[in-house]
Amino acid sequence: MIQVLKKRWVYHTLTWILGYLTLTLMTFFGEDNTNSFFSSLSEPLVSYIPIIIITYLSFWVKENLFDARRYVSFTLAVIVIVGIGTILYESLELLIRGELGNSRTQNITNFIFLQAIAIGLQYLKRGIINQYQLQELKAKTAMTELNALKAQINPHFLFNTLNNIYGMNNIDPEKGSEMIMELSDVMRYHLEFSKQGQVRLEDEIHLLRSYIKLEQLRLRDTCEVQVDFEDADERIMISPLLFVPFVENAFKHGTHSTKDCFVHIKLTTTPSRLLFTVKNSLIANRKVVKTNIGLQNTKRRLELLFPNKHLLKIVKNEVYYLVELSIEL
Repeated sequence: MIQVLKKRWVYHTLTWILGYLTLTLMTFFGEDNTNSFFSSLSEPLVSYIPIIIITYLSFWVKENLFDARRYVSFTLAVIVIVGIGTILYESLELLIRGELGNSRTQNITNFIFLQAIAIGLQYLKRGIINQYQLQELKAKTAMTELNALKAQINPHFLFNTLNNIYGMNNIDPEKGSEMIMELSDVMRYHLEFSKQGQVRLEDEIHLLRSYIKLEQLRLRDTCEVQVDFEDADERIMISPLLFVPFVENAFKHGTHSTKDCFVHIKLTTTPSRLLFTVKNSLIANRKVVKTNIGLQNTKRRLELLFPNKHLLKIVKNEVYYLVELSIEL
């Protein structure tokens, strides 16, 4: 039924029938009407038939002449259509009513006005359709870009972690094996949840804990790691893989296996806002290849997911590097 109603001729026909019945009822219940209901059915036809014909003729000349920039032909066609409408209206008026109610000048003016309305409706319809198509295109483009960014996070994260495991295996094979187990837990999350639009914050926190433990296995006691998720409502739904790139960046650039360092991570929520902070030390003369792929992708994802509803603040000085992410829920 819905598919049938989407066909142009169906909803046009239903619209004209509804309009005709409305005019008939208005005529029948008019104060000066003394005719029966069936007699009142013929009264609206005087104006309704010319209106239908003029409307579709106006649509045709607009699409085939005006849009094709055949302006001279369009002008001549408008004049002909106005003449057809006037003659048809006056003929029906004489046939049904037996007399002419308006002057010819008034009738011509009315049909010129009707043509302007018909052409204006065509432009309005085109504007609405174009705007809808533009919004749909933007949404599809954003979703395509978002999926591409999420797909880039996985190999980037895996590349960095495998490098860490390789280095640990050369130092402590037992810890290297434990890191592989933690990595499998993290990758399970990627496989199960990364393709979903939203996940529970509980699942995202579980991922963060697994990743943090993975990093702690390669670090010594010289690194202070503080994690605070106590004030986070784990029932909240959130887009997956938003926080890992920031945590990964903190461990990658802010920790050292022998030097004193720290990473502080905190996640809190209120009914209307989520606040995520990561603060890490800066290691002097630390030689790390800076690709910034994960961080750039996350910034872009935030722009797509939370336009004008998030605030990302990054502070860097000689002592620490701080990331503060605030998201409106």
